[in-house]
Amino acid sequence: MSTGPTVDWSAALLRALLFVPGNDRRKLARAGTVGADMIVIDLEDAVAEAEKTAARAVASEAIAALAPASLVAVRVNGVESHRLEDDIAAVTRPGLAAVVVPKVEDLDTLARADRALSETERAHELHDGATGLLAILETPRGIARSEEILFGAPARTITALFGLADFAAALGVELTDEGDELFYARARLIVAARAAGLAAPIDGPFLRVDDLDGLLADSRRARAAGFQGRLALHPRQVEPIQRAFSDLSEEQVAAARKVVEAFEGAEASGVASIRVDGQFVDYPLYNMARAKLRRYEAYRAAAPR
Repeated sequence: MSTGPTVDWSAALLRALLFVPGNDRRKLARAGTVGADMIVIDLEDAVAEAEKTAARAVASEAIAALAPASLVAVRVNGVESHRLEDDIAAVTRPGLAAVVVPKVEDLDTLARADRALSETERAHELHDGATGLLAILETPRGIARSEEILFGAPARTITALFGLADFAAALGVELTDEGDELFYARARLIVAARAAGLAAPIDGPFLRVDDLDGLLADSRRARAAGFQGRLALHPRQVEPIQRAFSDLSEEQVAAARKVVEAFEGAEASGVASIRVDGQFVDYPLYNMARAKLRRYEAYRAAAPR
């Protein structure tokens, strides 16, 4: 059984996740040229009911073409569709980094996806757990059970995604520029994911595709709240999202580097808590500064200005 390379999710940058319809070969071919951190081939909302079965083969072909140059995931259909396991069986193959499971409302949904992945991984001689899981919480029940779901999630679970459009529709609220109407759900998901030991969650899409200034401002708010990235609905949204979740001012870069250098110097002398410009710094703040610099340097390398 192969133990081929798997993704180091602790080091992966998941700032911009570009969703692409799973039955659109033209858009799938273009997706690899955009520079998204992850390409998510969508078999759910973006594919009409009559096309869903045929889209599986298109998605499988696209995985082979896009990986390993890009991180590739597939959003399968939810349990209520009775397509979950068959979707997973059709698309799990070498090169698939993760499966995205929508409308997660209980532990059983992720357990079913986990079992289906294990079975298919064995069939493809992949080691158990080679394929990650991303759980979309997008209903009132899912958010209300977020702690239970994420604390009991399978070991292969990377983190959660916030399905803000479906959640807002379920509540009957209108989305505003400030997003105050979604603050409770976002905050609860962020705390639940981190308390469960998962990576920072990923925010939902910004629905006004042509409003790039609004996207940038909203994504900066999401970053400040504790998200590590967000979903992109169009290639033009990828760069503003990556900028919002990565870029720093010259002052912020200098401050982060000062923290890292001072702490590493102190650590080499056996000290693990110091003061830098009057601020207390220990491992959590040091690790945060390192993460900021890593995202910043990745962004500047890809999009120098």
